[in-house]
Amino acid sequence: MAVKVRIPTPLQRLTQGKEEVESIPGTIMNLVADLDKKFPGMGERISEAGKIRRFINIYVNEEDIRFLKAEETTVKDGDEVSIIPAIAGGQMKGVHMKKRVKLTFPQRLIKEPVLFTMAKKHEVMPNIRRARVTETAGEMILELDGTEENLEKGIKYLRDQGVEVELAEGDVIE
Repeated sequence: MAVKVRIPTPLQRLTQGKEEVESIPGTIMNLVADLDKKFPGMGERISEAGKIRRFINIYVNEEDIRFLKAEETTVKDGDEVSIIPAIAGGQMKGVHMKKRVKLTFPQRLIKEPVLFTMAKKHEVMPNIRRARVTETAGEMILELDGTEENLEKGIKYLRDQGVEVELAEGDVIE
């Protein structure tokens, strides 16, 4: 027997459309690591720096882990875990989509946290697909995940900073 994990609709694209998957017993963070191993990209959407993201709620057998032991809450065989994005105060509004872009950084921006700042400021989740950075040049292929409005603002921010942004593939609407 395993731990049953209910996957919210926005994350089901990572689980090939599955609403429920199985994971291993252990702490919530062990479970998140196992999900990320089985479904790459899942971990970064649920957690950050060893903590569950603030706009994600996790329930074990219908109990909110915030009122248990948070990330250190233990799950065992037969438990049911539900991952639920917050309805307000963090969930992106509007049509959710992805854009694949190629970024070319000028030398002066290579050591600056431009991508991190854009992601935080505009609620865009970047997923690095390929990167090549030297002392004189930086190039990345990214998949940007967010609402159309936030993606547009994020891309504008990058361009305003001096980053060259090109569409790498067609957009995918979720």
